[in-house]
Amino acid sequence: MKSFAFMLLTFCLVSCTPTPTAIATFTTTVAPVEQATLPPPLPPTAQPKILYFGYTQSSSDGNHLIDGTGNLPKAAWIDIPLGGTPVWLAAVPDGETSLWAAVLADGRVQAFRVSAEGAEPIAIVPDQLNPSTPPLLLFDGDQLQLLAHAPDSASPFTHPIQVQGEIAFIDPSGNLHVGEVILPVNALPDARLLQDEFGRILLLSGPSEIYSHGVLGDALEATQISLVETHPVTQLVHVFKIPEGRVIEGIAPIWADLTGDGQREIVITLSDATHGAQLAVFDETGALIARSDVIGQGYRWRHQIAVAPFGPHGEMELVTVLTPHLGGIVEFYQLTGDHLRLTAQLGGYTSHVINSRNLDMALAGDFDGDGNLELLTPNQARTELGAIRRDENGATVVWSLPLQGVLSSNLASATSDDGKIWLGAGLDTGMLRVWLSDQ
Repeated sequence: MKSFAFMLLTFCLVSCTPTPTAIATFTTTVAPVEQATLPPPLPPTAQPKILYFGYTQSSSDGNHLIDGTGNLPKAAWIDIPLGGTPVWLAAVPDGETSLWAAVLADGRVQAFRVSAEGAEPIAIVPDQLNPSTPPLLLFDGDQLQLLAHAPDSASPFTHPIQVQGEIAFIDPSGNLHVGEVILPVNALPDARLLQDEFGRILLLSGPSEIYSHGVLGDALEATQISLVETHPVTQLVHVFKIPEGRVIEGIAPIWADLTGDGQREIVITLSDATHGAQLAVFDETGALIARSDVIGQGYRWRHQIAVAPFGPHGEMELVTVLTPHLGGIVEFYQLTGDHLRLTAQLGGYTSHVINSRNLDMALAGDFDGDGNLELLTPNQARTELGAIRRDENGATVVWSLPLQGVLSSNLASATSDDGKIWLGAGLDTGMLRVWLSDQ
């Protein structure tokens, strides 16, 4: 599992009756090259510095899954008054404390060190961010900062990442910059740059307006996925094109091992005006592995959230929220042959606010320390968080966390070095609430 405080070395290196419909596999327009390998080991004398990264989507690979354990149903919490309404949160661990950054609706950034003793304001650079830009928090053991690039040279709708010691970002023309290398990938303006353990980058590209649903912040949706290697050289490896007339409705795939074969798969939501949304799983060459049934009606969305062993016997499952804006239904899927089979569902929950680019309002993890995974996601009113668990009978809400306000930000978390989870939520009351799992 990938932790929200994903550590990198500076030298190393997100109720209609369904009916099936056929979809074609991706086509590759860039010739594949040799599989990437890990960089050479550091010399014995080198002393790498550990960096902690805090993503709003919890991990670098788009999977909203956190490691560690919590005791959230019994945990104490701290309410931290802010200078406005928080729209984004990010967090990293620092020993027995956690460090939090809240981006307010007016772009101001406030940061805090949180412990059992309370919350202490701390410095962060920059202290102003375009509120349309999701933050990526970086802590090197000394300074807390947001990874940012010059505003006039980077897309305002996504954040840079650090890969192989270089800064990678999307510019307003859709080019991908990795250090001094510029790749004309035609990126989606709000595409999240995903990264794996080899320093490869996966992103959505080929923006199109052919599907006018427009519930994720703009009318643009991707029609391609681009895979970039950065070791030993930076180069575009594959461009996967989806079937004509369909779009990828989202800002990032989930790049995780759903099949259990040790290789990452690419999980996306395909949509069109006739059939609505359908889940699809591809390998890294663009070959179709599996798909779900379609919703059966256009302009209905499925929000893919996490791949994890949710099943009652530890089976790998994909969890989504069906139509989060219309009485959302949490769905669990298992891979059965070439089909994503619906195994459980539960209504009354959401994971997204219409027209928002915040697709990070739900997290998966062992939040109560019992060894089982829960999906933590808000109710339709966004006034409490429900912990939804799979069992033999389907899916059940096993406990909930009242918010005393309306969730206005993503859910954020940090996992301490000894595996304790802190959870944070921004509220429309101008409050940052942090639950302390070690209390």
